[in-house]
Amino acid sequence: MLRDAFFKGLRDQRRSLLIWVVSLTAYVLMMCFVFPSVRESAAGMQDYIENMPEAFRRAFMGESTDFGSAVTYLNSELFAFMSPLFVMIFAIGLAAAQIAGEEENGTLSLLLAHPVSRTRLLLQKFAVLVAGTVALCGAHLAAMAVGDVAVGLDLSATSLLGAHVSLVLLGLSVATVAFAAGAATGRRGLTIAVGAAVGAVAYLLHVVAPMVESLAWLRKLSLFYYYGGAEPLRLGLRPAYAGVLLAVIVVAALVAWVSFERRDVHV
Repeated sequence: MLRDAFFKGLRDQRRSLLIWVVSLTAYVLMMCFVFPSVRESAAGMQDYIENMPEAFRRAFMGESTDFGSAVTYLNSELFAFMSPLFVMIFAIGLAAAQIAGEEENGTLSLLLAHPVSRTRLLLQKFAVLVAGTVALCGAHLAAMAVGDVAVGLDLSATSLLGAHVSLVLLGLSVATVAFAAGAATGRRGLTIAVGAAVGAVAYLLHVVAPMVESLAWLRKLSLFYYYGGAEPLRLGLRPAYAGVLLAVIVVAALVAWVSFERRDVHV
């Protein structure tokens, strides 16, 4: 039953996962292959970049203003916004399809009719969420590795791997909160709404809080802050910050377990 429920979850999402993997891979490769052209015209963009408001520039580029650097370019074009957006949307949708999706489709009660505990079933469903998110981020990593070799981006393997571990943890931290909402309510729409709200608030705190000096401290309440903000590729994996994201995942998973164990499942 453990293998059946886990692989059933993956099988149900195989087409969606394939579409996301192909789309994200194509986007990452396009950004990598565009870089040589950007590097040639970077000098003309420096004045514009340096004249941007400092808080706004840091939100999208971090400390570096050298857009001719592959690390700065990829942080700005991928890791600061688009890649987290891709991963969070996918992971939230995948989280919503597990407990809440099965319940609304009327299949959760059939799964629970088998000799399997709720705890075990919840772990199976959470494993689907983790596997799907890791697979998508793995495709992102593979695409960047190909782009690095093909274009000569000269990226550090350690920083590249660290940035993708942070990307996995960010996506899972948001999606596990959504997963907990689905386990607690069995409502797919609410699950997606909770995940979207958590992701949006985290990003807004990361971007807006530094623009107001008195609110700058709020940035540390954002999941994006612990992900690496606009510079995960430069910063790499920071164990303490990764630990915060992992703690959010663990706490949200425990909430999902407690709430799912105690409530009645809709038939």
